[in-house]
Amino acid sequence: MTQYIWLARSRLIRLLLLACFTCYAGDLAAYTAGSVYAYHAGGAGLVAVLGLLKALLGAVLVPPLASWADRVRRERLLLASVASRALLLAGAAAAMSGGGQAVLVVVLVGLEGGLGSVFRQVQAALLPWLARTPDELTSANTAASILQSAAMLGGPALAAGLLVIGTARSAMLAALGLVAVGAVLLVGVRPASSQEPVKTVGRMQQLNRDLAAGLEAGVRRRGAVALVVPAAAQTFARGVLSVLTVIIALDLFSLGSSGVGWLGAVLGLGGILGAPLAVMFVRGRRVARCFAGGVAAWGVPLILLAFAHAQYWPYLAFGVIGVANIFDDAGAYSALHQVIPPGLMGRALGVRRGVLLLSMALGSAVTPLLIHAWGARGTLVATGALLIAVAAAFVPALTAIDRKIAAPGPDLERLRRVPFFRPLPFAIIEHLATELHSATYMPGEVVIREGESGNQFYILVEGRVRASRDGQKLNEVVAPGSFGEIALLRRIPRVVTITATSRLQTRVLAREEFLAAVTGNPESVESADEVVSSWLGSG
Repeated sequence: MTQYIWLARSRLIRLLLLACFTCYAGDLAAYTAGSVYAYHAGGAGLVAVLGLLKALLGAVLVPPLASWADRVRRERLLLASVASRALLLAGAAAAMSGGGQAVLVVVLVGLEGGLGSVFRQVQAALLPWLARTPDELTSANTAASILQSAAMLGGPALAAGLLVIGTARSAMLAALGLVAVGAVLLVGVRPASSQEPVKTVGRMQQLNRDLAAGLEAGVRRRGAVALVVPAAAQTFARGVLSVLTVIIALDLFSLGSSGVGWLGAVLGLGGILGAPLAVMFVRGRRVARCFAGGVAAWGVPLILLAFAHAQYWPYLAFGVIGVANIFDDAGAYSALHQVIPPGLMGRALGVRRGVLLLSMALGSAVTPLLIHAWGARGTLVATGALLIAVAAAFVPALTAIDRKIAAPGPDLERLRRVPFFRPLPFAIIEHLATELHSATYMPGEVVIREGESGNQFYILVEGRVRASRDGQKLNEVVAPGSFGEIALLRRIPRVVTITATSRLQTRVLAREEFLAAVTGNPESVESADEVVSSWLGSG
């Protein structure tokens, strides 16, 4: 797994991804232990209640909590949510030590799982502030999906092993330990730059505004619908499978109690084995179609499993689902970063996740009814057919999203050439690129004049300029150089006159945008000071 962790070249991203791994593994281990405990106490009905409760609580908690990701420092929000999850798992483990506490265990595990749904959304909103290039952001999303697959292997496998040699309570304590490790890792995630906080009004009014903004950006926005509906079909299937897994292991294929955990582990193993394919294909101008392929590939093994009887078939089917899962997860989040503005990411992903969790809750809720009507095998066929049909229906719209994904534009490259912009995260560079405007000057025309106030920063696209002070030439700047930062950073009048010596094309950034970007990052401030000192020293 180390080679995939290093897909993300930032230490902060690696810490974040490792925290994601341990927390998700802990969540799945807790759910496995809770499912077995609930099945022995109340049968498939109580397992369905656990899945329904987890999804419903997530649907209620994720939108308002994720909206705070646009208002507070996202790494702190993650840490607070993970610490709360650890306390809930400690309560569940304590409840398991006594008899007749199945309902309390289900409530605590369901609440922890619902709160755990916040992590992936806030993580996705935080990543653009840690990544410095589009490729690094895509690699980080792929690495996150790979590590989630590893967690899907490690968490249930750990629970399964402890269920064989111990009890559900010992598995729950192990889950608690994993989540606690995740909290420790998150302490080290401290980005140098962060988003501008969204202004807050009254609490309920703000919540309504957040939900409306998130709904518009994450669900109704052009392009977002094609990423929501297939994902909702997939989470519906996940809700169905959360109930059917216990029935598949204990009733249809007689795999025993530990089989519940091993099936979940094989699902994660499939994701790990499929990781090289995901790294190869989920990139560039095909990420949205990889998402569609992943959703459809969820459906095929479900249909095949309905007609199988040998005990190895569930493991094979769950392994294929694991491969499909990494494609749809990495593809979806990479495509979402193309259609949702960074400033709305927390609210958009929160509302989107709320919709998906409601879909998952619906899947868990209707599964007992589907089993009663069609049987477990008929339910597998219907669920698989639904996934394939929905994925196929949205391929044209997802293809349109892929066609709009382009290589980094020239403005992104120009900004990256400026020394004090290089340390900035991709989210800020992408925003600055949208704020640039063009200005053209003829030979001999003065661009900035000594003694005037400074309100703009200039990047040369074509041509050259002469810098002078008191009429004396200092030096020349040629494309792709830049100038104008001294007056902005030192808050003083222009210290030199800049004159075009050839036809000049520039890209111009306003003072407010320039200062907000540079002064919010210590590395950028240090680099800018060096550039300013070299300019002043040359005079």
